[in-house]
Amino acid sequence: MGSKYVKKRYHENQKNDELCSVCQEGGYLLLCDRCPSSYHLECAQIETIPDGKWFCPSCCCGLCGLRDPNDQTQLITEVCYQCSRQYHVDCMGRAGIQFPRNIPSENFCSQSCFKNGLHDDIQNLLGISFPTGVDGLTWKLLKSNNSDFNMNDALRADTHVKLSQALDLLRACFKPIIIERGKRNMIIDIINNSTSKYKRLDFHGFFVMVLQKDDELTCVATVRIHGQKLAEMPLVATMFKYRGQGMCRVLLHELTKMLSKWQVQRLVLPSVSEQTEFWQSVFGFSKMSTGEKLEILGFPLLVFRGTIIYQKILSKTMFGMEIEEVSQEPSRFDPKDYLKDRLGPGTKRKFRNLNYKLRSEVEVIRKEKKIMLEDRENI
Repeated sequence: MGSKYVKKRYHENQKNDELCSVCQEGGYLLLCDRCPSSYHLECAQIETIPDGKWFCPSCCCGLCGLRDPNDQTQLITEVCYQCSRQYHVDCMGRAGIQFPRNIPSENFCSQSCFKNGLHDDIQNLLGISFPTGVDGLTWKLLKSNNSDFNMNDALRADTHVKLSQALDLLRACFKPIIIERGKRNMIIDIINNSTSKYKRLDFHGFFVMVLQKDDELTCVATVRIHGQKLAEMPLVATMFKYRGQGMCRVLLHELTKMLSKWQVQRLVLPSVSEQTEFWQSVFGFSKMSTGEKLEILGFPLLVFRGTIIYQKILSKTMFGMEIEEVSQEPSRFDPKDYLKDRLGPGTKRKFRNLNYKLRSEVEVIRKEKKIMLEDRENI
């Protein structure tokens, strides 16, 4: 029993993760008996080492939180392609959840995650421009590796171009976030929907939402929707010349409106404590309590070491204000000046054993110009 609470262990020639799936720290970890995930006892809210086999929250039923060691007494679904969770068939029946019908090769837990639900609606939105209510501004939802979606060649080519531009904007605003396994840039992996056996490094299901002024990208956000329970938005970037003009607020408005239509309960994001005033005062987010974080423990969220998880509860009442009122006037709150005062120039933040550092104003402008010159040379 004590051997379970060690730094490393092997399951059928498969090495477990050396970092906690919740806090991204190492140390003595409780290892899942079904997948490579690892957890600190306190992060999994467990007081003592369990007897026998232990399954992490992601491997347990998303309704009752349990799992039979041999999967014999209760049937359980495969991991859902959309929400990344599993459910006991009996639990779904008691909850009145409809099982999916006429599904493709991927696995879906329920009808709401597949037909006439999230997957079906997202498929119909990909690559298409939609107005925002602000003259000249449109938004698009993009996805890499979109062979599983019905797209014509022209739309697929345009998606490739826009994703490349979105990646350039994120690279201009953020220094490379290097993954310790494979030494890859996490930003590229997110855009490309790269997968991994380690759930904290599995970026399957990410979309890129872009805001455009005419044909130029002004703001970009990476988004992943975990069924109707929640959606996450770990990275947001605005082109420097458009900062302070409400572009992020327009994009966030359209995103929350879309999620609310799909009855997604909350939008979550990770951020450093110094940005609390920014997310709370400007965008209406709040810090998640310990109990609220426990509710989403089984979802493979992208979080960074040393950050706070913020959430925005989604409801129809949040759209009482006209979009023009929150988007066309420049924001009086300048996050760049705020962070400069609080953190000082050149401040580093370490996330997930990585050095995560926002580029300075001069660096952003230089990087944007360099990328534009490279694009011209490739034409």
